[in-house]
Amino acid sequence: MNRADIKVGKELTYNDGRPGHQNVRATVLEVMSDGFVAQFEDRADSTRIRWNEPEWIQNITFED
Repeated sequence: MNRADIKVGKELTYNDGRPGHQNVRATVLEVMSDGFVAQFEDRADSTRIRWNEPEWIQNITFED
């Protein structure tokens, strides 16, 4: 997916294979030039994810 397609309200799924980190859903709250902020369903605090953090980006699937 192109970064330009990531907008506030976009939904995503995170899955790195570890227990508790499989198919975790989130919603994009804010988009910045260096990344975005997402609210995961299973967390109270939001998470900032930078485009240059492969440990995050390679495990995220954005919904259409």
